[in-house]
Amino acid sequence: MNFIDRFMESWEKFTKKISPTISKVSHGTKKTTGSLVAVWKYISKFRKIFLAVPVGTMAVILALQNMVKLPVIVGLDLQTSGDFSIQIVREVAALGPMAITALCLLLMFCSKRVLTPWLVSVFSLLLPLLILVTNTFPA
Repeated sequence: MNFIDRFMESWEKFTKKISPTISKVSHGTKKTTGSLVAVWKYISKFRKIFLAVPVGTMAVILALQNMVKLPVIVGLDLQTSGDFSIQIVREVAALGPMAITALCLLLMFCSKRVLTPWLVSVFSLLLPLLILVTNTFPA
């Protein structure tokens, strides 16, 4: 008996020995896969809500942060001379970007394609940060 014949004989013994365990594991895996599919269907059904909640929360946090940290009169459109061409009150500067984000999220809820308006709303979260930076460190 050569090496290959001995290996094949021991392999057959091994597979007969572990076949009940493999069938139990595969049956349990099918149950787990089925529940994962159900969870994924639930998430994909409510994906607009799952995407909108963190963006909306972040917009509110950034608006509150700007209400505290911005000066009373906020400058927009920084010129090369170091002056601002537009000046608005702090409340408008804090709540304006939040309104833009809310509008983007509203468009996301009305759209059949979710990802593009959601990405625009994510990028609109940069507006409060940009306003804060330009008014904290002017020219």
